[in-house]
Amino acid sequence: MIRGNGPSHAFPAANARPTLAIVVTCLVAIGCTQPAAEQKTEESHPPALERGEVRIREASRQFIEVETVSDARSDSTVTAPARVDFRDGAVSQVGAPLEGRVVTVHVLLGQRVSVGTPLVTLDCPEAAAMRAAEAVAQSSLREARLELERQRRMQQEGVGTERERVAAETKVSAAEAEVARVESGAVSIGKGPAAAVVVRAPIGGVVIGRKASVGMAVQRGGDPLVEIGDTSALWIVADVFERDLPHVHQGAKSRITFPSVNHRMQGRVTSIGTVVAAGLRTSPVFLTVDAHGASLRPGMYGRAEIDSADAGVTVPVNAVLIKEGKDPMVYVQKDPLTFVGRHVVVAQPVEGRVQIVSGLAPGEKVVVRGALLLDGSADQLL
Repeated sequence: MIRGNGPSHAFPAANARPTLAIVVTCLVAIGCTQPAAEQKTEESHPPALERGEVRIREASRQFIEVETVSDARSDSTVTAPARVDFRDGAVSQVGAPLEGRVVTVHVLLGQRVSVGTPLVTLDCPEAAAMRAAEAVAQSSLREARLELERQRRMQQEGVGTERERVAAETKVSAAEAEVARVESGAVSIGKGPAAAVVVRAPIGGVVIGRKASVGMAVQRGGDPLVEIGDTSALWIVADVFERDLPHVHQGAKSRITFPSVNHRMQGRVTSIGTVVAAGLRTSPVFLTVDAHGASLRPGMYGRAEIDSADAGVTVPVNAVLIKEGKDPMVYVQKDPLTFVGRHVVVAQPVEGRVQIVSGLAPGEKVVVRGALLLDGSADQLL
């Protein structure tokens, strides 16, 4: 019985090791599979995205290229359409000094004139009355002066009185005042016979406009009869966008090109307009060229490049997207697979890059290739 029971008691001790091994194996299996399950749960439920964020798959990462924004100082250029125009005071609009009718037109469009060149001859009845009044005033003045001389001579001889001499002096003063009055009114009509009034050029230049025609009735203060421009006083007007105005400074160097001129002209910024046009949102920037000779003519159109040395950041034009046709934006990398859209203010693109006026900080990473994969509803800047 003892032998028989010995083996029967030995079986549980012998089976303890396989049982313990099975338990340890199960625990290890559970411990190994638990992180995988948690990882699978995390992958199936990624963190929630904030507004404007985009997350891509690992397989799509190869199509995205980013660039770190730098605050290095760079010389940028503002480009704007330009035109040739007369400087302030270089255009004279000549009108009729009195009401009347055109008798003769002496000039043609494009004709060069000098100061005092006859432009138009008018027939003005009022001019005849003004000249007659001037003649009467001159005659009265001569008579008053003769009377004064007579009274002075009589007083010296002892037959005249002080009262009569003073009265004669008063008449002379009144006559001189009347002559000054009528001459000031007649100075605009100049010298001439009867009702004829010759309108002359006040400045030298070229006739750029002529509305006068023989027989046309004219009025004082009406439309100009002839327009003269001084072609030696020209400047370049660049229409700079409102967003680029902060980068333009007085005295900055510029380069202007025109299709009809075979060389690039060098100039500088003379002044900057203070009013922004409501439609195109541009403001005039006035440039003067060093030397142009006869190569420039008013009305010519070209393109101006204005130097602007500003500290700022630039990115490739491919990095900037246009949202809804008006709002520029870029995508900034938040982590290797997450990107967030951000609106920025950009300047004029120059040579494949665009300056970011505001919206980005140095050190941030911006998507420079594949931005359209993150936002298919946007358009490229260029």
